[in-house]
Parts: sequence; structure tokens; C-alpha cells
Amino acid sequence: MCKIKKYIWMLVLGAFIFHRVLEGVIFPFKIFDECVAFVCLPFIIMEYFKVKKGVIRLAKNKRLELVFLVAFLLCGLVGNILYKYQPLWVVGASAVLAAKFFMILVSAGYIQKYLQTDLQEQELSVEIISLAWFGYYVISLIFPNVFVQPEAWDICAKSSLLFALLIFCEHKRIWLYRICLMLMIIMLVLSGKEKSYGAMLVFIVLYYIIVHKRVQTKVKYIMYMAVPVAMLAWEKIYVYYIQGQAKYPKSLMLNASLNIAKDYFPIGTGFGTFGSTYAANNYSPVYYLYGIAENAYMNETSKMYLTDVFWPILFGETGVLGTLFYCGLIVILFTQIQRVYHYDKKKYMLLIFMFIYMLITTFSEAGFMQPVVMGFAFVMGTLLEEYEEKRNYKMRYFDEEE
Repeated sequence: MCKIKKYIWMLVLGAFIFHRVLEGVIFPFKIFDECVAFVCLPFIIMEYFKVKKGVIRLAKNKRLELVFLVAFLLCGLVGNILYKYQPLWVVGASAVLAAKFFMILVSAGYIQKYLQTDLQEQELSVEIISLAWFGYYVISLIFPNVFVQPEAWDICAKSSLLFALLIFCEHKRIWLYRICLMLMIIMLVLSGKEKSYGAMLVFIVLYYIIVHKRVQTKVKYIMYMAVPVAMLAWEKIYVYYIQGQAKYPKSLMLNASLNIAKDYFPIGTGFGTFGSTYAANNYSPVYYLYGIAENAYMNETSKMYLTDVFWPILFGETGVLGTLFYCGLIVILFTQIQRVYHYDKKKYMLLIFMFIYMLITTFSEAGFMQPVVMGFAFVMGTLLEEYEEKRNYKMRYFDEEE
């Protein structure tokens, strides 16, 4: 039974890693991460009724997380009801996409309750997935017309996750571990993304600070680490946001979103109206209102850079209020991670690494809303639930002693 649970965990993580490849071949995989996200709903309802009967109480941080998530969704939905810029199906799909990371985070916790897996014992699973990921990348280079070649941001995110997991897991097969680790480093270098180099730099610094020096990461340390990462990407930051102010797509999207947040204060124009995937797929009327459609790379025909943002989605679709609630969710996640420090330094380091990586992506990509980081949500949810189980066990022990 234990081996079966390990296989299930490996298959779920593998599905997240190969999601983009599989969705083009097997139709149900188009909604795989949405299905995992919705796993949390029946369990939340069950726990609600248990609370009502006085049998169990949700942890305070989980109640707060649920309140902030519902409040965030309401901000976007109220914008849709008031302004009606998009049809109902676009609104629903965009709302799920906006909340999906935190829904998968909760779902992973419930999956962990059933599987009871120790992530550090999943060495072979991570190695198999790493070899398959590198193997597919090589095959896609050899036969580009047959296999979908992973894009640079896809390689960067998933190889960073597998690289971190490889170092985190137990090393019973040291030769295989070293081979897989080297392959992931090669993929990160070949991606050519500044984030890849930044991710490796952040990981090395975190490993030294947390595991060797046993120092807990604070917000100021994250700010310190942001400096060298910003230096690595300075050329692009300068071109997009300083030299090309109100000229390049990222700068245009940010300026427009801030104007939307002001004009539609405090709730924005609603889900699926600005910056998100469905705002591009079903071209949003808001793009015409704020001059975005006049750009050659962001008009209704090309749509090239419409979804390469994160903060403009929040400002535009959910306004100032929705942005504050979403930031609240990020802060709650950070506080949950901080509690793991006293439980297990390596697990804490892995969580902090994933958290910082996703923060970095919010300034260049769709951050917490992009499909490639949903595997991060699954791993983070597993680790956080493992901590909660250990903590609850200790609390029950002390209660019995009293």
C-alpha cells in the first residue's frame, strides 16, 4: 500500500511537469490542474459541517485564507456584474484561473492526508521524472515537428522545481542523483532565462543561510536577495520600464492597469477583462478603451504580450481592493511557511525557495496565475499539510498529558 501511494504521488507530480505536453495529446489533461483545484471544495464543505457540529475547528490561518480568497473572488465578480465586459463563461474560467494556485495548495493538503507521503523519501520518483523531463526535451529538439518543444519559461520553472527537490530528497542512489542534478542544471542554463541563473543563486544562498547557518529567512533577507537577481535582469528591466516607458508591452500594460484601478476604484473591471489568458482569448473590450489594442504586438490579431504580466491582472481585473486581498493570501502563505522552520530546516528551505521563485516571476510573467507553477502549489501544499499533521499530533499528545 505504501508503494502504491508513492506511485500515485509520482504520477500527480509528473502530470504537473508534463501538463503542457499531455494536454495536446490527451484532451482531459487540458483541465487536469482545474480538476485538482476543485478537489478541495467537497472537503471544505465537509469540514464546515464538522465545525458547525463542534467536532473540529479549522486552524485560524486556514479560516483567514478562505475568507481572503472568497473576498478576492467577490471583488472580480462584482466588477463583472457591474460592467459586463465579458460573457459568463469567460468570467467563470478566469475566476478559476485567478484562484487556482491557492485552491491546488488546499487540495494538495487533503491529498497528503490520504497519501501520508514523506517527500524526502520520494527520491526515486523525482529522479524518474527528471530523467523523463530531460529526455523529452532532447527528443523535442531532435524532432521539433513531431513533439511540442518546451518554452524557456516552462523549462526554467519546472527544472528549478526538480533541481530543488533532488537536493532536498534523500540520496540513496548517489550516482543517479548526481546525473539527474547535472541534467537539471544543464536545462536551466540552456533555457537562457535570467530567472534560471537567479533561481540557482537564490537556492545556493538559502541553502547556506538556512541549512548550514540555521538562520530563519525574514522579509529583509528576501529583499537583499532581490538585488543580485535584479542585477542579472537589469538590462531588460531598464529597457521595458525605464527607457521604454509607455512604449513596450509590459510598461503599457502596467500603466493601463493602474489607470483602470483608478477609474474603476476599488474593484476593477472584473475577471477576464485585462491581462489574463481569457481576456486575450476572448479579446477584452477594455483593451480598446485604454489603447492597448493600438499596439502591433497586443492587438486582436497578434495577442503576443497580453498575458506576460501578473500585477496588472490584479490591478485591472480586481482593482485596489482585490489586489490587497490577494497580497493578503501571499502574506498568509509566507507565515505558514515560516512556522515550518522550527519543524524541519530542509523542508522550510524548499518552501522558501519555491515562494521566492514565484515572487520573482510576478515581475516578468503571470506569477501565481501561470500554469507552470501549479506543480509548486502541489508540492507546497503537501509539505505544509505534513507539518500541520505533525503539529496536531503534538498538540493532541499535550492535551492528553494535561
